[in-house]
Amino acid sequence: MIADAYYEWSYQNKPYLVYLQNKKRPFAFAGLYDQWKNPDTMETVFSFTIITTTANPLLQSIGVKRMPVILSRSEEMEWIRASNHLSNVLGLLNPYPYDRMNAYPVSEKVNWKCNNDPSMLNPAGEKLLEEIKTAPLQQRRFHKEKPSPEIPWFQSRQKPEETK
Repeated sequence: MIADAYYEWSYQNKPYLVYLQNKKRPFAFAGLYDQWKNPDTMETVFSFTIITTTANPLLQSIGVKRMPVILSRSEEMEWIRASNHLSNVLGLLNPYPYDRMNAYPVSEKVNWKCNNDPSMLNPAGEKLLEEIKTAPLQQRRFHKEKPSPEIPWFQSRQKPEETK
């Protein structure tokens, strides 16, 4: 299951938007799905669950006791590999590092399903953690030769017979 963020309710029943810092999105929750036949109705049922673990200190600070298992990019493929043995994936079921996450309170309007618009993501208070922004990666040049200022970049890569 992928998400950009999710809602969590504090011990005071106040909603918070929880997300990963530095715009790490989308991210993946560890989940399970199944397809089975209901023996009473013979109807095919599709079911799904998100696995939870103990809350990290960030979520514990608002009184939350459990949180979804969030997989790092390197763990995502490990999680979905069908040939994996259960003992290999159990080690992935840990709380996500609290210092890579953040949360802020949002409007209590999120409690009603009829409210479904982007304004539900707007902060209604301060973030739980002060974020340290990481520096953007230095822009890389992918061409081998230094482009000439007289020749546009798209012409400098053409073969000689194409430039005529």
